[in-house]
Parts: sequence; C-alpha cells; structure tokens
Amino acid sequence: MFLIIDDVASERRRLQGLGIVLEDDIEGDYSTLAQVRDPDGNLLTLATPPSRPYPPK
Repeated sequence: MFLIIDDVASERRRLQGLGIVLEDDIEGDYSTLAQVRDPDGNLLTLATPPSRPYPPK
C-alpha cells in the first residue's frame, strides 16, 4: 500500500514517537519513499508527492 504524504521526515518523527520505526529513506527520481511492515507483514510505503511530472514527457 502506498500512502502519499507531504514530508517523509516529519512523518518519520511522528511515527517514531508512537514506537513505529520506518526503514531508511529510498531516494527516487520522482519522490522519497520510506517503508515499514505492519504486524501482519504487509508492506506499507510512505511517499512524497512527485517532484516532477510522471511519466516524463
């Protein structure tokens, strides 16, 4: 599941305060991603909005 958020760094801090630790940031060509697995093992991905149009024109 992808969740689009405004700022990975601020969401990381908020989640750490709740005891949820995200994996390291993944810097992509279009956005920054961070991932965590829920208690059932499902992968959750937090992503910033694309920094430029996708797909490239």
